Amino acid sequence: MTKNDNFFLGGDIVAKDAIEAIRNAEAEARTLLQNAKDTSIELKNETEVLAEDKFNEILEEAREKAKQLKEASVKEGEALAAPILQEGKKESEALLAMKDEDLEVAVNIIIERIVNTNGNS
Repeated sequence: MTKNDNFFLGGDIVAKDAIEAIRNAEAEARTLLQNAKDTSIELKNETEVLAEDKFNEILEEAREKAKQLKEASVKEGEALAAPILQEGKKESEALLAMKDEDLEVAVNIIIERIVNTNGNS
């Protein structure tokens, strides 16, 4: 072997080192890429869970608000109906408290109006 032959042998060593470095870099790149994909999938799954949790939270808040509105509406309706019911109760009690004679007079007045209106008198 000549001096030039040793030079090429040394070049082979440098080339092998370079190829090995490239292979290591490619392997590291594949690992990084796989880690990135895994992280991406993990983040996507976490995001879906968080989105579903937030959706359920908003839905529960809406249901609670609807319940409160319904209760308020029922209370308002009861408040509006209370005086009407009370007046009706007073009138029914007054009718129940009427004497039979007063009822007969009222019935006769109604009959007279019906008969007179129809022209049968």
